[in-house]
Amino acid sequence: MQKSLVFLLFFGGFQMVFANNVRLGTPALNAANELVFTISWDNSWYTASAPHNWDGVYLFVKYRNCASTNAWSHAQLNATASAHSVQAPLLIDPYRMSDGKGLIVRRSSPGSGSISNDTVKLKLVTPGLGSSYDFQVFAIEMVMIPQGAFYLGDGFSTYTITNGNSSSPYYVSSDAAISKSITSGNIYCTTSTSSIYSNIPLAFPVGYDSMYVMKYEISQGQYVAFLNTLSSDQAANRRYVVNANRINIAGTWPNFTTAFPHRAMGYLSWQDLSAYLDWAALRPMTETEFEKICRGPNYPVVGEYAWGSNTINDCNAINNDGTATEKNTALPAAGCGIANYNSDYVAGPMRCGFAAGLATDRLQAGSSYYGVMEMSGNIGELCIGLCDATGLAFTPTNGDGNLTGSPTPGFANTSSWPSTGSGTAGVTLRGGGYSETYGYLRVSDRYIYHDTSCSGRNVNRGGRGIR
Repeated sequence: MQKSLVFLLFFGGFQMVFANNVRLGTPALNAANELVFTISWDNSWYTASAPHNWDGVYLFVKYRNCASTNAWSHAQLNATASAHSVQAPLLIDPYRMSDGKGLIVRRSSPGSGSISNDTVKLKLVTPGLGSSYDFQVFAIEMVMIPQGAFYLGDGFSTYTITNGNSSSPYYVSSDAAISKSITSGNIYCTTSTSSIYSNIPLAFPVGYDSMYVMKYEISQGQYVAFLNTLSSDQAANRRYVVNANRINIAGTWPNFTTAFPHRAMGYLSWQDLSAYLDWAALRPMTETEFEKICRGPNYPVVGEYAWGSNTINDCNAINNDGTATEKNTALPAAGCGIANYNSDYVAGPMRCGFAAGLATDRLQAGSSYYGVMEMSGNIGELCIGLCDATGLAFTPTNGDGNLTGSPTPGFANTSSWPSTGSGTAGVTLRGGGYSETYGYLRVSDRYIYHDTSCSGRNVNRGGRGIR
C-alpha cells in the first residue's frame, strides 16, 4: 500500500489554513526516510541588538499505520541537526534536540522578512521504511529567550518576590540554587512567607538559562488537533465539549472540531495542560521563567504589565469577530499597553496575537520584552510555582510525546512534573485572564500563588509550553 500523508498546520490555533501567515507544504516521504515539505512565514526575525533573540518554528511528527484506527504515535527524529536539512536563510537549530522528539527551524543570521517556500527535510528514525503510514506534521511558533540575568518582583504587586525582607526586587545573576531568607541576597516574599516554600534547588529552571517558549497561548484549534490524535479513552479524559465564553469544542472522537480555532483555549485544568505539553514533547513554564519572559533584563517598573509599563487599556471593541483576523479596533492610548481583561465587553478569550500587526510597537501589541504575546490578560497561565515542595522538585524535562494508557489514560507521564492525578500541588497561576481585573495581569502579581482550581476546568485557565 502506498503511504498516505496527512498535513496539519498548527500555529497559533490555525488548522489547515493560513495561521499567522505561517504555511507548510504537503509533506512527502522519500526513499531516504525523510519527510519533505516547504515552510513559509511572514515577519521572521533574528536581531543582533537587544533583545538579542529570534523567532522559530518547532516541528514534530505523529504517525499511524494506514490500516489502524488507534491513537497516533510520536515519530522519532534523528537527534543530529546535520541529518536534517533546510534551505537558506534558515537552519536546523541543534538546541535541545538530543531526545529526537522535535526540532526548531529558524533564521541562520541576523535579518528579518518573509520566509517563502523553503524546503525542509526531516530524517525519521521511527517509523522506518517498509510499512504504510499516515503522517501528521505539527508546527508551533516559538520565541528564543536568551540566557542572562534578570529581576524577580516589583516591590508592589500582591505577594511579589523580594530581595530579602525589603521592597527591592531579587536579582537572578546565575543558574545557581537560591536561598530563601529575610536577609539581603536571598529570595523572599514579605506579604506571605508561605508563598515561597523553601530554597530553590539547582535543578529548578528559574529562568537564567536560555529557552524557547511558545509565542502564543495554546489555541482552540491546537487543542482539538491534540484530542483527535489520542486514543478514545485518552481523549475521554482530556475532552471538554463546550460552547460558551467564546470557546467552542464540539463533536466526538476522533472528529472534534471548533468554530474558533484562532482563539486561545480556556477550560484547561492542570491535567489537560500538562498532557498537551507532554504530547507535544514540550514542558511547563515556571513562574520565575514567566517573569523573565515578560521583563527581560530590565529593572522592574512598579506595577508593570508584560509590555513594560504600568498603564493599561482594555480591549473593548473587536473587528472581524470570530475570524482569523479578529483584532481590537483601536490602539491603546499613548504610553499604555493593551490586554483583554475585566470581562466588561469581551466575555472570553480573543485570537492569539490579536493586537499585533506590521506597524504596532510593543505597547500597542501588548507584547513581552522578547516578543511573546498575551502574557498579561486573555487567558491566565498555569505555571510551576514556588509555593510547595512539589513545585520546587520540578526539573526541566521535556515530554516524550506519549501519554498514559489504561487504567488512567490521557495523563502526562513525566515523573518530574507536578501531579498528573487530581491534585494541584506545585501549580500556580500568572498573568491574569479576560475575566480578571487589572491587578492580576501584573508581571509580578502572585495573588493566586497556589491555584486550588487547577485540577478542575476553569474558563479562564490555559497556558503555553517551553522547550
